[in-house]
Amino acid sequence: MKRFQLDNRGAALVSVLVVTTFITIIAATLLYTAAMNYQQKQMDYYNKKSFYETEKALDELKSVLVKDVQEAYIIAYNKTIGEFLLQGSKRQEYFQQEFMKAMWEIWKVRTPEQPLEAVKSVMEGAYAGEKNYFYKVEGIGVYQTETGPEDAKVKQQKFALKGVQVKYTYKNYTTFLYTDICIEPPMLVWAESSGTGAEFVEREKIAFTDCVSYVNWRKADYENSEDDEYKSIDIGTNISLPVAPTP
Repeated sequence: MKRFQLDNRGAALVSVLVVTTFITIIAATLLYTAAMNYQQKQMDYYNKKSFYETEKALDELKSVLVKDVQEAYIIAYNKTIGEFLLQGSKRQEYFQQEFMKAMWEIWKVRTPEQPLEAVKSVMEGAYAGEKNYFYKVEGIGVYQTETGPEDAKVKQQKFALKGVQVKYTYKNYTTFLYTDICIEPPMLVWAESSGTGAEFVEREKIAFTDCVSYVNWRKADYENSEDDEYKSIDIGTNISLPVAPTP
């Protein structure tokens, strides 16, 4: 019995098996952790790729709208200068009306009665690759809001692409972006004379990109429903273009 208890033959094999099992468990744990980290990073990359490609489509459209703002500004500015003395204190209001008319004329030839097709029609050339990311546009037109006290309300107008919805899918990961795109005319300080010195310098400081902004912007990983809360900020009432103010 004593001889049997002191016999340690095979103990080395048991020790090797225990150590091997322990190392295998650690290695499997490390491999699993590494695989999970890789999978999470891959998912994060796919999500970001989907988001940035969707956002790119909106940014490309915004660059087109900035060009429209420049064109509308030149038209409205020249018309206002032509009516400079007659309009007096209503020059900015007159400029605003002419700016909105110019924007509407630019978009009227793009068939705004079909807003989605109108937007896709401008996504050509360098922007053509993103045109199919747009899948819904609720409306295109001039919207008006009123601010100030009841007895002295100030009417402000903006040209807007309302309810623009964009989506992009990458590796089965889809991003939806919803927004209204609002375009407001530059605010100009009209001098009492139509000189070209300091006034021209002021014109050069205008940042046309600031005239185009996203309102009600929202990201989602699902398609928007009709009653979704992203419309909670009202951009104003859709209006027919009024006649420019008389002096």
